[in-house]
Amino acid sequence: MPSSVWFGARVPVAWLAIGAGGVLFRYTWASPTFDLYPQLRGISPDSSNQLAAGAVPIWKGPSSLLRFQLDSPAANGLGGLDLRGFRVTYREFGHISQVTQVQSIDAEQDISAQVTEAQDASVILIQPKNLRYYRVVVTFEVLDNFSYGGGAVGPVMAVQGAMY
Repeated sequence: MPSSVWFGARVPVAWLAIGAGGVLFRYTWASPTFDLYPQLRGISPDSSNQLAAGAVPIWKGPSSLLRFQLDSPAANGLGGLDLRGFRVTYREFGHISQVTQVQSIDAEQDISAQVTEAQDASVILIQPKNLRYYRVVVTFEVLDNFSYGGGAVGPVMAVQGAMY
């Protein structure tokens, strides 16, 4: 049986300075596009995506969960930060049959409450929609009422994703 997993690399958050609209810094993390039905390779409305180029096959399909972990290398992890004023949102993208036609399929969801300073790291689980092609974009924002003592560089954090 083929593997039904994808592990992304743990990457440091590279904040983009915004300084407008109450947002000091922003970082966007995007999953790859997943093929949740790889057994359908070679079957499409126009036969143009024989191998679904660019899509990561997930053989368990939409019963898999997309996971991403946010942590901080600080001594107390996220527990060393005051996360009031830290916003996390995600948006889903997908298409029923064409990897080249993946587009936004829902409104942005605020999941800030799932990230707290009560632990060293936060793991967020997202249940994929029942589509052939699926991806997620997660946005992290440091708002002007965030207190971390870091000045003009944003807090030190890292993010890693997985699908299984």
